[in-house]
Amino acid sequence: MDYTPQNQKDKKQMLESIGVGNIDELFKIIPNHLKAKDLNISGGKTEQELLNYFLNICSKNKKLISFRGAGIYDHFIPSLVGEIVGRSEFWTAYTPYQAEASQGTLQAVFEYQSLICALTGMDTSNASLYDGATAAAEAALLALRVNSKNRILISSGVHPEYIQTVKTYLENSKAKIEIIPLSDNGRLDKNTVDPLIDDNTAAVVIQSPNYFGVVEDMDALSSAIKSKNSLFVAIVNPLSLGVFKAPGEYNADIAVGEGQVLGSSMSAGGATFGFMAVKKSLEWKIPGRIVGQTTDKDGKRGFVLTLQSREQHIRREKATSNICTNASLNALSACVFLSGWGNVGFSNLAETNISKARYAFTKIKSLDGFKAKFENETFFNEFVIETSKNIKKINKILLKNNILGPLNLSNAGDDFKNCLLFCVTEQRTEAEIDRLVELLAKI
Repeated sequence: MDYTPQNQKDKKQMLESIGVGNIDELFKIIPNHLKAKDLNISGGKTEQELLNYFLNICSKNKKLISFRGAGIYDHFIPSLVGEIVGRSEFWTAYTPYQAEASQGTLQAVFEYQSLICALTGMDTSNASLYDGATAAAEAALLALRVNSKNRILISSGVHPEYIQTVKTYLENSKAKIEIIPLSDNGRLDKNTVDPLIDDNTAAVVIQSPNYFGVVEDMDALSSAIKSKNSLFVAIVNPLSLGVFKAPGEYNADIAVGEGQVLGSSMSAGGATFGFMAVKKSLEWKIPGRIVGQTTDKDGKRGFVLTLQSREQHIRREKATSNICTNASLNALSACVFLSGWGNVGFSNLAETNISKARYAFTKIKSLDGFKAKFENETFFNEFVIETSKNIKKINKILLKNNILGPLNLSNAGDDFKNCLLFCVTEQRTEAEIDRLVELLAKI
């Protein structure tokens, strides 16, 4: 792409059009102490010099062993994912929106949707959303669209950033959001949930495994929710579905979650993608793109954007949502990731996460000054440990030893003031876990 600089005449016209006299006036909102005094830009470098310069900077990065999750997780990504996703026809393709989108792009999205439906046990999936938090917020909006009810109940075991995102989405609506407290064992109690649901409850939003890693009794909670004619929104870790029941099996109406664990790198928190799948009765209300399979006039299989009369380019302000894009490249990563592992491999991967986390859990809780917060509960690859030791000192010492330590849960409420959220995935070796335990024991 050519770079076309503006001349002085162009700059003057632009400044006049926005009502400022000069460049300094344009940027006066920036505090002086934040402005660069001297950019000190040197002359140009050759390609070789530039490459060596950045390689030198990269060499200063430390490769940390991660025992932290809470939404973004360190999982192994098979080279197959990068090989397929890195192909130019996918790498440069824009999100399918126009009807003339290529058949290859449409088929890739269709295969992704099919895999998400198979994984969640639901009937219809969209082409993906921005991330897990916005998927949860869109699920709440969907529930409000379905009926005239305006109460949304959310478990306090839902990721706090998801809760905040839902609140932000619904800030200027008439919806009322109420938080359901967890019981002392770190999960929801059906007897607590049941009396909170009334005739005005549009949906109940529950995450399992929840923010603290505890697996909820989704069957019991579902029966309580469905008996009151409310929608059940299940937020799930898709990798956990290799072992635990799919949302469709316990009669959830909407299944959403974060797809980063399916072949996307951590990348400092993004980009990732959110998935959403619903029962057939809700497919006309689901936001975003949906790719369908059809046949052409010669009877050959083809792919099209379908159910488009839900969308804003046709219905304008009456559309189901204003979403006009998705995260196709990350969704494609998930498609390749799931296809590569297959049914048996995917289940084995989930079981490995459980067994390694259980190994670490057993070792850490046996140390002096550490104990399990929720002793007898089922968890996936995260667990809470309560400690009598200084949490800041723990993570400081671990960091000095190239270990990204557990998440400090002090901000999660008074019950978690001295608690740590550990995460152990299939990436962690027995030697790495033993090293973590050794360092914790010496603190």
